[in-house]
Amino acid sequence: MSIGVQRATTLRDVSELEPQANWRIRLARSRLAAWAALCRPRTGLWLQGSSALMVLTAAGGSIDWHLPVLYSAMVAAFAYAAALINNALDSEIDAHARLMRPIAAGRLSSRAALLAAPIPAALGCAIGFATDWRVAVIGIAMLATCTLYSWGWRGSAFGVAAFALLGVLLPAGAIVLVESGFPSAHAFWVIPIGALSGAGAFMLYKLPDYEVDDVDGSRSILHWLGVDTAIAMSWAVLAAAMALAASSINVSGGNLAWLLAPLLYLILVGLFCIRMLMRRLTEIRLRLQRSLILPLLPLLPIMWLGAAASA
Repeated sequence: MSIGVQRATTLRDVSELEPQANWRIRLARSRLAAWAALCRPRTGLWLQGSSALMVLTAAGGSIDWHLPVLYSAMVAAFAYAAALINNALDSEIDAHARLMRPIAAGRLSSRAALLAAPIPAALGCAIGFATDWRVAVIGIAMLATCTLYSWGWRGSAFGVAAFALLGVLLPAGAIVLVESGFPSAHAFWVIPIGALSGAGAFMLYKLPDYEVDDVDGSRSILHWLGVDTAIAMSWAVLAAAMALAASSINVSGGNLAWLLAPLLYLILVGLFCIRMLMRRLTEIRLRLQRSLILPLLPLLPIMWLGAAASA
């Protein structure tokens, strides 16, 4: 085949693919895509799935199917509202180092995000009060905690406290929803286990952003500790959560078999991450640690609820 024919064929192939490429580009640059990015749907889906599993395990599997669906829908709605508020309040901070976000890139305004936030918040309230007024109050408390973090605690050492409280409220809502099916002897344990899990999640999530947060003024407890101490402290917090989860089952009863899988995963992957970071500390390795641990961290409270419910 001659060079001219090859070039013509190549140009024809490109022209055939160009409409599809333009369609994808237009979709990625559309206001709909900007709103979707602003709501952080992956975080919402992650919380939705985790909360539904918490209800199922807290009830020991014997529960009406609509209860985990309603609870997870409420959590997701409040998560979307919290994301809109967080992006709106963080617009000035994001303008320094996170220009890819919709508001910082000028695709949407912080005022529009704040005006839209009441829509998913109202939906979350409606679902919560239709399910159980106590669960609705817990959901509102979650949204209030996220708002407080975005408004005043994001750049302070107290940001970890907001995540610790969220770590308590999320399984607490599941326990309240299945109150009659969950042993009262375990109800108190949700406070230290949830708080440590939430605090550990915050520290693991923020570690890869250590340098960026230092530039844009979002200094957290990690900066007070120093990055080397913060890594060790993150794993100490997670180890304490794992130890308390196992100890509570021994003290108050339950089936420890529920905890074997998450404990084994966290221990093995944790040893790998610690060894990796001891050899060399880089942002890529911190992000790898976050991607390996954070998505599966809710398994600890989920399986703990199942172990406690089996008592």
